Amino acid sequence: MDMAESSATIGSWERLSPEETRLGIRRAALEMGELVRSTLGPLGVDKMIVRRMQDDRLRGFVTNDGVAILEEFEGETDHPIANQFIGLAETHEDEIGDGTTTTTLLASDLLATGIDLIEDGVPPVAVVEGFSIGAQRTLEVWDDVGIPVANTGQPTTRAAFDESRLERIATCGMTNGRAGSWPLERLGDDVVDAVLRAWEPRRGTVHLGYVSIEAIPGGDAADSELIRGTLAPSEPMVEGTLPVDGGVLVVDGSLEPREIRASSVTIDGDSAGEIAGLENEAARIAAAIARADPAAVFVAGDVTHDVGTELAHRDIACFRNVKDSDVEVLSRVTGATIRGPVTPTAPASVAECGRGAVRLREAQGDTTWLEVTAPDGADPRSVGLVVRGGTESAADEARRRIKVGLNAVRAAVKRPVALPGGGAAELEAARAVRDLAPKFDGREQLAVDAFADVLESIPRTLARNAARDPIDAVTELRARHDAGHARAGIDANGDLVDDVVAAGGALDAQLVRTSSLARSVEFANSLLRIDGVVRNTAPPFDPEDLPGASGAPGSPGTPDA
Repeated sequence: MDMAESSATIGSWERLSPEETRLGIRRAALEMGELVRSTLGPLGVDKMIVRRMQDDRLRGFVTNDGVAILEEFEGETDHPIANQFIGLAETHEDEIGDGTTTTTLLASDLLATGIDLIEDGVPPVAVVEGFSIGAQRTLEVWDDVGIPVANTGQPTTRAAFDESRLERIATCGMTNGRAGSWPLERLGDDVVDAVLRAWEPRRGTVHLGYVSIEAIPGGDAADSELIRGTLAPSEPMVEGTLPVDGGVLVVDGSLEPREIRASSVTIDGDSAGEIAGLENEAARIAAAIARADPAAVFVAGDVTHDVGTELAHRDIACFRNVKDSDVEVLSRVTGATIRGPVTPTAPASVAECGRGAVRLREAQGDTTWLEVTAPDGADPRSVGLVVRGGTESAADEARRRIKVGLNAVRAAVKRPVALPGGGAAELEAARAVRDLAPKFDGREQLAVDAFADVLESIPRTLARNAARDPIDAVTELRARHDAGHARAGIDANGDLVDDVVAAGGALDAQLVRTSSLARSVEFANSLLRIDGVVRNTAPPFDPEDLPGASGAPGSPGTPDA
């Protein structure tokens, strides 16, 4: 992906002409798009990524995740446009968590199409304006064809949602709409349940940090399950204290007796008495905790061995150095109030305790996982997903797919509207954009009409991946949309149908699609304004080379050459 050779060199500066610049951008955009194009849709294929690590081992994995593929080039390419695409995918993944492949493809095709228009004499500003007009019309159409997933515009209760539609969105996200490709369909309701428990309607947010996901090798993806609690790779300080079922105390702080003074380094009568005093203080701290009658105590900070042992003598399991994020999750699962350090003068109380069951679960080999679940009849505000797979890589891929499903449902909860999949939404928008194009002058009209072609690149790619002739498929689907079938598209089996929602349940969260469109248009428009590259080929500047700098010729203490 090297940029074209420079057309001019001034000193250490190389300058690319506008034509060479656009050629380099176009070539890189198409190459980045082709990396992920064949993975799109239910009949898309996977990529095997193989790279040699620093210790000379070969690392490989199989995925159809656009951002996972593009991220493998991060730090491995110095091409500025390739790095821009990597950043685009990562930003979309961080904010939305779904739709990175579509975002990459739209950006790739918009750039290539826009540069072709510029090369044909359309000014860049007209291309940018035309693409912006097409994007705005697309968003209007998608509002019109949107499918509500809740009974009200801004739901405040779980009952307002159509959970069956949310489950279809989850399943489509996890399996790309292809039933049987991954045995995750039955987890659709679990994914929806997890998201709705992490939903905070008053804030209008869904905090997926309240949903723990752990990939455990063994079994297969169908063995994945939802637990009414959380999993963490932790073990109790003292063996034999699990399982327990009862009170749970959560401490944000440490459980440590006062420190031995630095002067007490010799075991004499006084220091021996002080050590005995510390042991007694450890017992007093344990007694202060026992007053709340917990079966387990989770501590964000450190816990000394003496305190842990004293707690074990009282049949209390103790866990130390619990991550801050897990502390909040444990509070949501058990109902415990997070409190500060426990001391003999600030004992724990029964009111601060939650309730739950704590046990160790075995995975492959010697790996164990701590499982904390809410008591029977309780309604935990945080849940965990145990993701299984026959191998570590299979478990990791199942985990990634479930995470995509969670993000898709999160987007639908934040904006409770869905769009038909299978290219139907893009085809309906392309039809409206083409109808709008003649209302503008010649140059902008060309750009608006070209934007419609880019929208149709999505169903064209879906058709190609389904082994169909893309031109014939899109032509037939256009005719169906002209006949009033606004949901006509390509179903999960690769067939052309009048209603993809009725045929296969293809639903995508509207927020995912609109964010993907807006981000790709903004990305492409920013690069279409570039008409040249100026690059400094001199070695990186080193302040040590300045005259008078330490170690530089002529500096004090440095002999002249």
